[in-house]
Amino acid sequence: MKPHTTRRLLGIFAHPDDESFGPGGTLAKYAREGVDVHVCTVTDGAAGSPTSDVNAPDSEALARLRLRELECACEELGAHLHILGYRDSGMEGSPDNRHPASLYQADLDTVAEDLVRVMREVRPHVVITHDPTGGYFHPDHIKVNHAVRRAWAKVNDPHAYPHLRAEGYEPWHPLRLYYTVIPRAPVRWLIRLLRLLGRDPRRFGQNGDIDLTRVGVPEEEIHARIDVSRYLKVKDRASACHRSQGGGGFGGLPAWLRHRLMRHEHFTLAYPAPFGQHDDLFAHLDVPAPTSHAQDVDT
Repeated sequence: MKPHTTRRLLGIFAHPDDESFGPGGTLAKYAREGVDVHVCTVTDGAAGSPTSDVNAPDSEALARLRLRELECACEELGAHLHILGYRDSGMEGSPDNRHPASLYQADLDTVAEDLVRVMREVRPHVVITHDPTGGYFHPDHIKVNHAVRRAWAKVNDPHAYPHLRAEGYEPWHPLRLYYTVIPRAPVRWLIRLLRLLGRDPRRFGQNGDIDLTRVGVPEEEIHARIDVSRYLKVKDRASACHRSQGGGGFGGLPAWLRHRLMRHEHFTLAYPAPFGQHDDLFAHLDVPAPTSHAQDVDT
């Protein structure tokens, strides 16, 4: 059993690269401040769209490659990795949705049970995951959100999944659940820019399958804003590990604009009830902060 005095953070994400392209700065920040940081990746990324220079002749080869990329990224971030191994479902309406091993086809309670096992093993104080829209309505992101919410309701229930207790996974009560979110204001700015450039914001992304007009949450729904400006280099290195998926895609921006867009990562507090704006996911929790000195951000 992990000591109660060690702050622990668990991020639960759908695909390899979600941990880095999303809240990678937050994960890197807490890992370097001495928090015990864990990442649970639910799918294998087999339905991703590799860049043209990547040698992955089939989905199985791509999944193996993306696992290596994920391991590289978690090492850069300073996070311990847990893998569930469901197959990537692809975007809504794609043939990958119908694959029998896909997360899309998986029984929700089975996925929740797998997540309860991970939560009881890690015993996190704070859990972060996708919001109910999946950020950009990816079905795997949405399924992970639903599974995390179901697991959250059962992780501390001694009567839920009794065989897990027999295996040594005792009930645990995480203290907070946050959703990673994208603020609406910068998305609207990006939409205006794309339209000025003659591009359709409803066909955004490498595959043109992201509708930016549906993306983003209003300011009042953002409860935690984490300053990750000191950790952007770490996030860059972790993102670069995911070479098959383009490595992040922000390197071409001017430094000042990139810093302005990426210096904060944003979260909505799902459980318990929000208590106002804050800049620390562990704010006001009765769990002592690490006593060791924070690592240099470039290590």
